[in-house]
Amino acid sequence: MAYTEQITFLLFLKMAHELTKPPYSKPPIVPAKYNWDSLLRLEGDDLEIHYRHCLEELGKQKGMLGEIFKKARPDIQNPATLRRLIVDLIEPVKWSSMEADVKGGYL
Repeated sequence: MAYTEQITFLLFLKMAHELTKPPYSKPPIVPAKYNWDSLLRLEGDDLEIHYRHCLEELGKQKGMLGEIFKKARPDIQNPATLRRLIVDLIEPVKWSSMEADVKGGYL
């Protein structure tokens, strides 16, 4: 699968979201308009369009966030595949509580 980069972006968004919740309770680093919850709410073409827009807009952000998403391309064209990655595979797992070697030390 050529989705490695896409999964990395999605995991980043999920973990950034988790860090805003207890016990971490950190301030959000991703604008609410483009955060994990914004992806969970959508399906079909709306999800695919919003995901593309998120990548574009996050790439324009200042600082490290913009650097992470700079030149990000939405390679997942099938909305059903994108939805399955988000809802079925990434959402159920608490990524922030995993050991660094499992998640590659992100965030």
